[in-house]
Amino acid sequence: MIHRDVLVEVLGLSKVYKQVIKKVINSTIAEYVEKAGLEVGKDLRVEQSFEDLEASFEPGEKLSFDAVIHLQK
Repeated sequence: MIHRDVLVEVLGLSKVYKQVIKKVINSTIAEYVEKAGLEVGKDLRVEQSFEDLEASFEPGEKLSFDAVIHLQK
């Protein structure tokens, strides 16, 4: 495991946050889709820009976002 400070120094805070935000969004939506028993396509759109998500991101705090998923028939 790489220490957080080293990762931030090597990649930069913005890149680290971008990866964390992507992982949070993907895992949250995957969990929701599984719990709800939905069949969805691969298309996913997040309503907020990455800049807005990054500005509101605080490690350890809740992250809110709006996503659009396409249901399969």
